[in-house]
Amino acid sequence: FLRKPPPEEIFVKENCMSDILLEAKNVCKSFYKVPVLSDVSICVPKGSVVSLVGENGAGKSTLGNIISGSLKPDTGEIIFDGKRYESLTIKQAEEIGIVMVHQELVMLPELSVTANIFIGSEYTHMGLLDESSMKTQAEQLLKEVGLNLSPDTLVKDIDVAGCQMIEIARAISGDAKLIILDEPTSSLSEKEIEHLFSIVRRLKKKGVSFIFVSHHLQEVMDISDNIYVLKDGHLVTSLDPTSCSIDDIIVNMVGRSLEDFYHRKRNHFGGEAIKLENFSGINVGKRYLNTSCPQNINLTVNEGEIVGISGLVGAGRTELIKLIFCDDPKTADSKLYLFGEQREFRNYKKAIDNGLAWITEDRKHEGLILQFSILSNIALPILDFFKNLLFINRKKEANTVDEYMQKLNVKAYGSHQLAQYLSGGNQQKVVIAKWLAKQPKILVLDEPTRGIDLGAKAEIYRLINGLTDKGMAILLVSSELPELIGLCDRILVMHEGKITGEFSRSEFSETDIMSCAT
Repeated sequence: FLRKPPPEEIFVKENCMSDILLEAKNVCKSFYKVPVLSDVSICVPKGSVVSLVGENGAGKSTLGNIISGSLKPDTGEIIFDGKRYESLTIKQAEEIGIVMVHQELVMLPELSVTANIFIGSEYTHMGLLDESSMKTQAEQLLKEVGLNLSPDTLVKDIDVAGCQMIEIARAISGDAKLIILDEPTSSLSEKEIEHLFSIVRRLKKKGVSFIFVSHHLQEVMDISDNIYVLKDGHLVTSLDPTSCSIDDIIVNMVGRSLEDFYHRKRNHFGGEAIKLENFSGINVGKRYLNTSCPQNINLTVNEGEIVGISGLVGAGRTELIKLIFCDDPKTADSKLYLFGEQREFRNYKKAIDNGLAWITEDRKHEGLILQFSILSNIALPILDFFKNLLFINRKKEANTVDEYMQKLNVKAYGSHQLAQYLSGGNQQKVVIAKWLAKQPKILVLDEPTRGIDLGAKAEIYRLINGLTDKGMAILLVSSELPELIGLCDRILVMHEGKITGEFSRSEFSETDIMSCAT
């Protein structure tokens, strides 16, 4: 749909400054003879933020991995600080000042925050670890990224947003000249994002450069000095954020406008599907961070209705879902009703058996078994459905999995492809397919589009709307206000474990919602 100018034309049109830190020239990369990058060229001036945007599979992360030394390009070259490299190793990249913060966090959960920040670059004194100096420096770095944590805290006790900020602290702990941020804000609140951006701007003034990879286009517009758009491994164009709009970026990425993504037009709903009364958590052994413990939550979701839950990270949104599914203990007066009848679940399985399904925010660790095939992941919750006495009816299993792969347009070589080799968007579709195959009556979605591209988001939005047309009740937790406003019929706002506001569709206002959230 667009004329794709040669990479050299885009590169020249870029009008890069003479004081260039990085040039990636004519980079090509294929996996199993499938091209992932084709003659991609970009440049990053010193003290600038250059963003890479595009759908999943466009080649953004692959390019970042090549620059940071995680992957070797098939052809092309990297010029960094005036020196040419055919390829880099991770160690070489770190030594010359290139650090990458990956989308999927690389943390050691059983070690402390200090150990995770300095792993591989520990301070020593007379041949021994200088733990005191590392702890002092870790405290300073945690303050810089806005984390009020002890450096002795084990990473396993920290939520996803906190771990993301620790990764960023680790990146800025060394003398980095170029920091590659791959979806760094996917689990951060607006306040944390603004704090991160203030760190980026401060480091820019010191001459540090950034490559910023994100699906959040408003963030790209806010922080970037230049934007490169990738599609199917090709460089489509470069855009100046001071003279383009978000719609310009989207059209170059996917060929359609932003207004085509949301189609919520429902006005009539069925009966009450789920109701919570006085739902409260029990903060045993400091189970909840800060004030995230849900307190006296009252809500209802009707058949065919989408009710959104908004709030900042730490407001208690995911903690509320854990109470519903008995993942955390709740008070004795907490009551749950399904289709008008009070129910008491003792465990997660009982909730599922009663028609509930929960798509968690962490698909990698809680939603999928990455080393299993697509078939095994989708079939796992419904194995009883395929049983024939003591055996599994493999034909019936394969046909069911193929049916749901087609319904959700899962792009893969086949149902036997391992889940770990799928793109983020297709992994999310497999998680959704897994629970839809269970045929639930109430679907709880926690950050269902985190870290996936616009094309995959649009497909999931259409799916969600289609499910409500069939009467399914949906409870949607999301940090993206445009997503909640575009999809939901009502929005509840949480702050410090309590519901502080409720809005019907005619009352939706980003300003009012954020006011309740803060």
